[in-house]
Formats: sequence, structure tokens, C-alpha cells
Amino acid sequence: MLTLDTLGKAATAPSFEQPLEMLQACHDKIRRFCDQLDKLPPYIEEHGVDDAARNTIDDVVRYFDVAGPAHHTDEEEELFPLLEERLPTAASRLEQLSAEHGYLHSCWNAIRDDLVALRDGRIRQISRTELQEFARQYREHAATEEEWLFPAAANALSAEELRQAGANMARRRQSG
Repeated sequence: MLTLDTLGKAATAPSFEQPLEMLQACHDKIRRFCDQLDKLPPYIEEHGVDDAARNTIDDVVRYFDVAGPAHHTDEEEELFPLLEERLPTAASRLEQLSAEHGYLHSCWNAIRDDLVALRDGRIRQISRTELQEFARQYREHAATEEEWLFPAAANALSAEELRQAGANMARRRQSG
């Protein structure tokens, strides 16, 4: 996939051959979708639930229903076991990150139904506070992983382990 960076030069998006960079790119997408959630209530107050709002809701729902859980699975199945093996003192941190994944899924499920109801016209507004809280928690979680998990994995795992992790991530996407 080809993307353009902010300077307009062609830039290649990370592939599964660079799993840590791929996970970082997922965090960048997560932040963009969180920004959309932050902007949605004021947009709807001004414009109503129009095509742009419905399309945004569809995009957000698709991302957090499919890509978000796949991202967490990648971390939990590819990075966490290897890091726990190499860094036994990291077990509690990994357990905390895993618990945060579960909590974020629960929070997502709580707002997902309201987003779909809003999109479908069954409700007229959505809790700005709930959307902002979900976005805030996801951003904080991503920042924690970027500050600790990704550097720890880069330092502790071999190039072959990272290559295999990326291959496993790609295989899950093909079979899923």
C-alpha cells in the first residue's frame, strides 16, 4: 500500500515484515479514529446525523470491531509470551496491558451500540463524555505501549523472532 507523507513524498506503509512498525502504525490509526469520536458529537449538534456522520460512524465501528481486536491479539499472542520469557520482571506490566485490552473492549462495546443506533436514527444524540473517555483511555494505553512495550520488544527479541511474529500476524489476517 502506498501512502503520502505530509511533505507529499511517497512513503511505504509498514508491512508485517516490520511488526513493531506495523503496530505503531495501528496506534496512529487508533488516534485518528479517537479524534473522529471526539469530533462527532459537536458535528452532529451542528449538522445532524447526515451522510458524513453516518460514514464516520461506519468507519469507526468497522475499525474498532475488526482491526482493534486483531491488534490486541497480535500483541498478546506474538509479543507478550516472548517478552515474559525474556524479561520475567515484565510479567505484571504485560498482565496490566492485557487487562487494559479487555477493559477497552468492554468500553467499546458500551458505546458501539449507541453509535449504531445513532447512525440508524434510533437515537438522536450520543454521550460526548463516554466517547471522549473511550478515546482518552485508548490514547493513554497506546502511549504506554509506545513508551515501554515496543522498545522492550525491539531490545529483547531477535530479528528472526520479529520476522516470525510478523508472519503469524499476517497469517491470522488471511485466515480470519
